[in-house]
Amino acid sequence: MQFDIKKSLKLIQGGLLDHTATWNDYLAENPGWKDTATVLTGPLLVANIVLSLIFSRLIGGFAYYGYSSNFFVALLMGLIMGVIGFLIAVFVFNFLSGVFNGKPDFNRAFAAVSLAAIPAWVAGIVASIIPSVGFLIALAGGIVSLVFLYKILPLALEVPDEKRAVHFVVSLVSIFIINAVVGFMMGQGAMRQQINSTDFTRAEKSSSSVKGSGVVGELQRQGRLMEAAEADVYEPPSDGELDEDQVEEYISVMQKTRAMHKKYADNMDKMAKEMKEKEEAGETPSLSDLGKIYGGIGTAMTANNAEMEVVKTGGGNWAEHQWVKEQLRAAVIQQGEGSEALEHNYELYKKYEDQLEDDV
Repeated sequence: MQFDIKKSLKLIQGGLLDHTATWNDYLAENPGWKDTATVLTGPLLVANIVLSLIFSRLIGGFAYYGYSSNFFVALLMGLIMGVIGFLIAVFVFNFLSGVFNGKPDFNRAFAAVSLAAIPAWVAGIVASIIPSVGFLIALAGGIVSLVFLYKILPLALEVPDEKRAVHFVVSLVSIFIINAVVGFMMGQGAMRQQINSTDFTRAEKSSSSVKGSGVVGELQRQGRLMEAAEADVYEPPSDGELDEDQVEEYISVMQKTRAMHKKYADNMDKMAKEMKEKEEAGETPSLSDLGKIYGGIGTAMTANNAEMEVVKTGGGNWAEHQWVKEQLRAAVIQQGEGSEALEHNYELYKKYEDQLEDDV
């Protein structure tokens, strides 16, 4: 399929004003992903990033990708992260549809995510033109796209009704975590700050940078956490032997980590249950329902980094914690054989085996 501006505008208009009919008609064509990329995804994604960046620089409006002061660097990073983020969403929704008894089809998943993203991409452009309420417009567009995603994915990937809620929630959480990790690794400005001190608690209190709220704020906080943890150093004893205090501290950290994971899992189960109950009652999840998912999804990053957060907020040394874990693991694998250090560490492991559970 060649680029056809009339087709593109028709899809955009239909995706905003008559989305159900537009989805059904387009999916019935069974387009390949290259066709969708040519006629819809590519033009709209590029327009969203380029125009929102231009307008935000000219009149100070909101832009998703405006972290660098250099326009061309910001543009390049915006295009790269936009494409990566979109593809991650397609791959995750498509893959997990098979896990939850749907029918994975990359072409249809690509089309579904593209159609559902229309409100978010259009809102991103509009938000950059209106400085005063730009963020709210972009947020509203994002929430509408979440609603559209929830509705279109079962049509495209045939996810069973009883599985659609859990498929949707698990997919969103997975996408969020993957994007956060990718963004951090690429060194995005919103997630990286210089920290001179290795004391995370002290850095939290003394940081003079402006902190965001909600999902963005949590990303910034987790970014500072990872920076602090990476700065930790530890010189292990020459004999390689653990002491009891180190093992007991490790056990305490892992118990608190398990508690954080359980709380997060319970919240996700509750959210999925509530959405399923609404479905069974014949109700469609409202903007408020999906807004809760969007607003609370920052906790996914917290759960993912729970172990690190327990160590750092407790004033611990992440490098030492990792060394203790490695020594215990080596001792368990070798069952105390091979050296005096392995024998010593394995004896400590056996002493605390019931408390260590599956943490080694």
